[in-house]
Amino acid sequence: MGGKGFTVDMTKPIALQVGHLGDAYQEWAHQPVLTEESPRFFESDFMEMHTRTVWWAIPAFWLPIAFWCISMSYNMGHTLPQVVSMAVLGCLVWSLAEYCFHRFLFHMDTKSYWGNTFHFLMHGCHHKFPMDGSRHVIPPSGVSVPAAMFWFLYGLWFTQSTRPALYGGGVIGYVIYDLTHYYLHHGHPTNQALKTLKKAHYSHHFRIQDKGYGITSALWDRVFASKMAVKGFTVDLNKPPCISDVDSYCVVGGASLAMLSVLGAFVWTFLEYCIHRFLFHIDTKSYWGNTFHYLIHGYHHKHPTDGLRLVIPPLEAALVIVMFWYLCRVLFSVSTGSALLGGGLAGYVIYDTIHYYLHHSHPTNQSLKILKKYHMNHHFRIQNKGFGVTTKLWDRVFETLPKTKAADKSG
Repeated sequence: MGGKGFTVDMTKPIALQVGHLGDAYQEWAHQPVLTEESPRFFESDFMEMHTRTVWWAIPAFWLPIAFWCISMSYNMGHTLPQVVSMAVLGCLVWSLAEYCFHRFLFHMDTKSYWGNTFHFLMHGCHHKFPMDGSRHVIPPSGVSVPAAMFWFLYGLWFTQSTRPALYGGGVIGYVIYDLTHYYLHHGHPTNQALKTLKKAHYSHHFRIQDKGYGITSALWDRVFASKMAVKGFTVDLNKPPCISDVDSYCVVGGASLAMLSVLGAFVWTFLEYCIHRFLFHIDTKSYWGNTFHYLIHGYHHKHPTDGLRLVIPPLEAALVIVMFWYLCRVLFSVSTGSALLGGGLAGYVIYDTIHYYLHHSHPTNQSLKILKKYHMNHHFRIQNKGFGVTTKLWDRVFETLPKTKAADKSG
């Protein structure tokens, strides 16, 4: 049974129920329930965990990718002012994309079962339960596919050297959008600009849903005549009350988060060793095996001084990160998994940075001198030893530490 005669049972997972509302769905979705938690969406724990994300997972996941993209354009020969200008332009382009997504995709009119279900999961749930902080930001797993799509589109639209900075600026714009959106619902602004943004966004939720699509700026609402008048609209900006981050999905204190992040970085050093030893140095003989090995690591041993291919491109890294994100969400709670993954991402950034440094710099620090000597030995003497890049710890544990009598060929 569907349409106006159908009632959503909030005591059961609701995501696959809302489609049955038919023509009545839009009215139902825009009648908000002002509780701090929304009902369960899916029966499957695996599916359910991908509907919730802590706010700080967004900058932890996306900002390293954004800054790395921007640095790529700089390393390709653009000046710092050029790179900054491109990043700012990318951020501005995102603000237009933000408006278009919100207006034409998030607020499309649906009536069919799958149309209603898709809309609810994408944005309707936020209008129905606007104060559920665990569902305010988009999980990285949900953004990665469109992010990859835009990376490829930017490759068609822009040159090889301008694409990374423009894309990185857009990613920064997206992070600002998600964090601003969370703050407008759960923060208590004292700044007048943020007060105005919050009042306009509350108007969008609780007064006129077909106006006020800009979150971080009212610019495009002005351009496309969708800005709503908030004069005379009275709202207590401190209510509904700020949701505590300490709930059933996020029960980890600051000190514990720091310790988990450090643990994640330490676990990365082990993964770094295992990936380098057992994946990057697999023995291949077939056509596709050789091709795969060459692309993931063989090229680096063949051309070890090519700085443009020393670090892993953000797109490929993002796909692997998403896989580990899924794994962390399956094995741990949201907060624990996010802290571990954040620490692991920091470890990965340190690894890639040190790897580049060992090939293209002349360290004066004794520890870095030793690391460089071991890594040059791995390249030019004994390729089946010395798999650690940031540390020799796991080479010592698994007895793959080489002797370093050979001359330093770092150049």
